[in-house]
Amino acid sequence: MREFVAESQEDPMSILCKMVVATKYEDLPGDVIRYAKHSILDTIAVTIGGSAMAGISEVISLVKEKGGRPESILPFYGGKVPASEAGFAIGPMSRAMDFGQVHADAGHCSEFIVPALLASTGLNDKVTGKEFITAFIVGQEVLLRIGIAYKALSKGSSSGRGSGHSIFGAVASVGKLISLSLEDLENAEGIARCMTQPHDTAFVSPPTLILRVHHGFICQDAINACLLARRGITGPRREVLTGFRGYLGLAKWETDPSALTEGLGEKWHMLNVCIKPYSSCMHTHSAIYGIIDQMRKHNFKADEIANIEVEMSTQSIPIVVSPKEIKWNPRSEQECQFSLPYVLATAACTGGVFLESYSPPEMAREDVRKLMTRISAVEDPNLPAFAARVNTTLKNGEKYSSESLHIKGHPQNPFTEQELSDKFKKCAAYSAYKLSPAVIESVIDVLMNLEDVDDIVEALIHPLAPN
Repeated sequence: MREFVAESQEDPMSILCKMVVATKYEDLPGDVIRYAKHSILDTIAVTIGGSAMAGISEVISLVKEKGGRPESILPFYGGKVPASEAGFAIGPMSRAMDFGQVHADAGHCSEFIVPALLASTGLNDKVTGKEFITAFIVGQEVLLRIGIAYKALSKGSSSGRGSGHSIFGAVASVGKLISLSLEDLENAEGIARCMTQPHDTAFVSPPTLILRVHHGFICQDAINACLLARRGITGPRREVLTGFRGYLGLAKWETDPSALTEGLGEKWHMLNVCIKPYSSCMHTHSAIYGIIDQMRKHNFKADEIANIEVEMSTQSIPIVVSPKEIKWNPRSEQECQFSLPYVLATAACTGGVFLESYSPPEMAREDVRKLMTRISAVEDPNLPAFAARVNTTLKNGEKYSSESLHIKGHPQNPFTEQELSDKFKKCAAYSAYKLSPAVIESVIDVLMNLEDVDDIVEALIHPLAPN
């Protein structure tokens, strides 16, 4: 596949849009297609698992009350609504479990792209698996490149100013799926630029339901931006990402504009995305893995632990450790998902962290709450974004220390297809619409062989919806 480079002084967004419009399924490397299918499988899994979590039914009821042109099917709840409203409904489901995929600097990614694409399927007469995969890959690449250039996690999180770049990727995916022209796609991205601002870290201070509902706004707005552009509504096409008014200028630190287009068409950042093994904020995962691994290797139990000190990256501290009064006394599902002491104590006491960890009885467990008081965290600026060092002291005086860099799901320690299938089945048990074992197996098979699907709606969405 050819590289895409700047011509004269055009904004990097124009170059990204050229890549989106020009890329065909046949241009894509095999490893990128394979990883894309794994990412889509995983994101559908966590969307199913999140479909009945707190706040989702309220969003669904609002969407159904509003009504409108019956374009796209609502998975798990049934009925057809306008595509943009379907995006608003599906987006929060993908984030609710906090079990989706994360890039070390661009942050959350697939859970913005997949819901927007699922919602947009009703805008075409038919969507093939190859079209869906291609739209996913190019949108993911746009999202990741802008997040990397902005340094969303390495600088944004620790400064208290996250990034609103996700909408750019969702627009690219939807625009590709509905075959926007280059001019229309640039206008759609320009419209999206007028809707962005650094805001993510406000969602976790403290964590509230808007953290997941926000994903619905992104998907809804992305679809509307594309539909408006197709009707002739224009947006800025100069200084969209760089220049005096460009998006990167919102950062209060030095950004990396070269990351926007360097190797574009040849280098695919999707291959560096982490798939989560636990249903909690990614900044807690290495610590969870560390304590579980120590307990397995050294054969001790939670009630034998005197204290645990976790050394964490600069990016992790403000997300899962601060403020202490909330992180050491979380009350809601969302607060517990973003509390290092809660999920670490839960992992030590139960052997893992999943949806049942956030039920009222589990959140009130006395052994978990007591162990939380013996957990502390300190910053190590030399640790990579999601890494952690777990130092455990037992009541008998024994001490163990372990550093977790590449836990399960990391690109250097990826899930196997069987492990992804197992994760899918685990999530499917929590679906708002009960799925039979036969349907679950069928959907997994469809997603594993997505390139062979002639009609995404018929093969994937119909089995996930009532009636």
